[in-house]
Amino acid sequence: MYERFFSLDASPFVLTPDPRFLFRSRGHHDILTSLLYGIASQKGIMALIGDVGTGKTTLCRALLQELPKDVQSALILNPHLSDTELLGAILDDLGLERRGATRAELMLVLVEHLLAAGAAGRTVVVILDEAQQMSIEALEQIRILSNLETPSRKLLQIVLAGQSELADRLRRRELRQLDQRIGIRCRLQPLSRNETFRYIEHRLRAAGLAGSMPFTRAAIARIYSRSRGTPRVVNLVCDRALLAAYSTGARVIDDRLVRLAIRNLWGRNPVTLRARVWRRPVAVAAAAVGITVGVGAGTVHWRYARNPTSHASLGVPAATADVRATGSETTVSIAPAPPPIVSATADPVMSSPARSEAASSAASLLGELIRLWGIPDDVTTAMATWSRSNGLPDVVAVAERYQLSATYLPQPSLAELRAIGLPGLLVLRGTGGEQFYLLRRAQGDAITLLGPAGEEIRDGAERLGATPPMGVWILWRNVDQLPADPLREATPTVIATVALRLYKLGYLTEPLPTTYEPRLGRAVRGFQRAVGLPEDGLLGPRTTLALARVVAGRFGPTILDGPR
Repeated sequence: MYERFFSLDASPFVLTPDPRFLFRSRGHHDILTSLLYGIASQKGIMALIGDVGTGKTTLCRALLQELPKDVQSALILNPHLSDTELLGAILDDLGLERRGATRAELMLVLVEHLLAAGAAGRTVVVILDEAQQMSIEALEQIRILSNLETPSRKLLQIVLAGQSELADRLRRRELRQLDQRIGIRCRLQPLSRNETFRYIEHRLRAAGLAGSMPFTRAAIARIYSRSRGTPRVVNLVCDRALLAAYSTGARVIDDRLVRLAIRNLWGRNPVTLRARVWRRPVAVAAAAVGITVGVGAGTVHWRYARNPTSHASLGVPAATADVRATGSETTVSIAPAPPPIVSATADPVMSSPARSEAASSAASLLGELIRLWGIPDDVTTAMATWSRSNGLPDVVAVAERYQLSATYLPQPSLAELRAIGLPGLLVLRGTGGEQFYLLRRAQGDAITLLGPAGEEIRDGAERLGATPPMGVWILWRNVDQLPADPLREATPTVIATVALRLYKLGYLTEPLPTTYEPRLGRAVRGFQRAVGLPEDGLLGPRTTLALARVVAGRFGPTILDGPR
């Protein structure tokens, strides 16, 4: 109803788990990685537990989409099945023909299939949603299925997804054997305040929003206060607020409209919406009081509440914080700041006009770099919004605004830039201070740059050879949400993510390593050899960026010709 009014292609806060709206918060991402790792490592039974409305079903569907093509899967959505009915449902979803109706006959069909799949090196996964409602007999059948194994591998991987009551049920004495067989336990938490902000924007962008956000910061803060980060509640409030704005002709949704939407949703103090410009028909206003929607997911990085010292400008990068959610705990680790691009004592004092010119050049080139990622937004406006006191763009904040990560590399060589293969913003020392160039293309030995005034420079290799860059800002799509320097933060989640990527790229075989062991180091060296980086076996920032470029494939820009 309000889609055309806000220039949207679809309803942004629908109940169905549409893959377009998949939002990978830090917790969602870590859980998805853990489950994929558990399946690839043949862990057997895994448990995914989360409160009502946190997105478990959406995560299960995302897991199915992420599974390798040679993995056969079944998704069981009906928890009210007997043990025999459960076996039949699994056979049906796997596309197997039932030979008989008794539990023994159904079990025989499944065992024969699992043995054949195991002999062929294929993995079979069964995901059971709403598992907290399963009967004791059905859960006991799951335990029996988990016993199907060979001396070297589990024949069936099982994911139990359910509400908090599932954890309570598994602690019951009659289910202790099943509980002891769970190899991976994941707890899905509600979104944080910042994740809620990014979640709302992501869903609107995925629905076709091209202009500015209709929700004010105060409005989104109110939504978080009411929802406490539960996606389903966020969707309810956002949908009702959009409908209320449409019915009153308001293009901006402020705290007042959100409060009205909340009151109407939960039946307290119904209020009359007064049109600011013109009135919609009464039926529309009535509709603003009676529609429900649900949950989805996706990934963005826009911090609304920003500490002025929390991000790095182009001139002096600051320390970066990496927040990781593992299970029910959140840890924060601070990576040391890279060395300043320009020393405060060595840099000549830049005059105000020169600084203004450098800031304008940096903003223009950074905007062009962002456009290489296919982002058509008004980047110039964002530059003005996310700038530092010295006038230079806050590169990390600008990148996050457009769902990208930014990594600063000091003194990169041309060989390293070619190996990384991503366009970047080079920082060179000029006669009047810092000068900025955009690395656009690397064709053999030739390097193409955009200069400070936007001019194309085809002899970039010669230019950089005479004046080596002091540093480079690389923007990248951090789909795996890795820290910029994974070796410094080699947590189990980071290792699982890296191992899974190298496995999919063919540098690792099962079982996947669980620590940074020599086998993982050899796989990293193999990848480094393939892209042209020094073969040290360490997953530092340069290797991480090259891995991100390969993972992005045709969905991201590159300075290279030929295969990515």
